[in-house]
Amino acid sequence: MITFIDVFTILPDKQQDLLQAIQDIYRTVVKYQPGYISARLLKSDDGAKVTAISLWETQEQFIGIKEIKGVQDLYNSELFAAVISNDSHAYSAFVEVPGTSHKHRK
Repeated sequence: MITFIDVFTILPDKQQDLLQAIQDIYRTVVKYQPGYISARLLKSDDGAKVTAISLWETQEQFIGIKEIKGVQDLYNSELFAAVISNDSHAYSAFVEVPGTSHKHRK
């Protein structure tokens, strides 16, 4: 399994629009692609970042989505002009450290 993390730095007034556009692409295009497992989309509290964390069976399958029309449309859209930077990395190894949750008692 491969984890891809894409961090988009965007103008704060466009953060919600970018989050919605990425969410739409994942729901209508990406989820049907071979090798796609799941994704988590995050927006920072300061309004400057949108992060997409996606899980794939192989790196080649993820790289292939950049050739799909819906994904290309986002990168070529007017909205993407508001993206200041995009930092992407693939991760093939991870260590999970589970936590314990304590409920506050009254």
